Amino acid sequence: MNRWEHVRQYQQAGAYVFMALPNQKYNAVGGGFNNSFANGDELRQWITQHPEYQNGNIGIDLSKSNLVVVDIDKHEQNGMASILSWFKTHHIAPDTLQDTYVEQTPTGGLHAFYLIPSGQDKPKHVINAISGVDVLSNTAVMTVPSTMTGGQYRQITSFDKIKPVPTWVYDLANGLGTDRPNIHYKAKYSLADRWKMTINGFKTGERNNQAMSLAGYLFAIDVTPQDIYDIMQTVNERSNEPLPDHELNTVYMSARRREEKKQSRMSDYGRD
Repeated sequence: MNRWEHVRQYQQAGAYVFMALPNQKYNAVGGGFNNSFANGDELRQWITQHPEYQNGNIGIDLSKSNLVVVDIDKHEQNGMASILSWFKTHHIAPDTLQDTYVEQTPTGGLHAFYLIPSGQDKPKHVINAISGVDVLSNTAVMTVPSTMTGGQYRQITSFDKIKPVPTWVYDLANGLGTDRPNIHYKAKYSLADRWKMTINGFKTGERNNQAMSLAGYLFAIDVTPQDIYDIMQTVNERSNEPLPDHELNTVYMSARRREEKKQSRMSDYGRD
């Protein structure tokens, strides 16, 4: 599989992909890893403006993406021992990490990737949630086929195995166990909040999050894609500071791809 096929997979899952310099983890252009795109054509266009990144590494901007990563260090700390002990304490099968998409880092660590369903909050971003284990939701991670001086990122499981974020990831981020029944994580915006958006427009400072939440809700209740786009344009026009058209389009397409991906995989993970 070539690099652009990997990029396409990530973007179809709702990821915003950025380019890093060759053998590096960072993007040196102003904005850093936020120079990220959910559309392959937009990413290619950015590369034409920054040709030094043509053969660079590939990363995912988790701050924009509907993904969370559990990062298990096996280099400086024995994160694998920590999480296996945590799983045992909280009655979680030790091979649960194999149930989603997993990559191995050049230093021998593991990155377990999970999808965030439409309208659901991300787990908190926590470094050292337990010894050697981070919950990453607001930073950048490098991905296959990136290469560093000390080695390369490798797929451990197939990308097709990526699953919705399980409850235990929230519990890990919150410092809690998973033996309490009926734990539910509510969407950031209630149904009433979403109806208020349609009347008053999106709030400044929350425009992208509110637009994504509204779009995700409309897709979830089977409003047609064209009607959703029209509704989002109308709501945006009512905002005190409307989103630029290209940003609104990006949010809409991200929500649409997320919903299409969710529907295509429903038969695989609907019982999780």
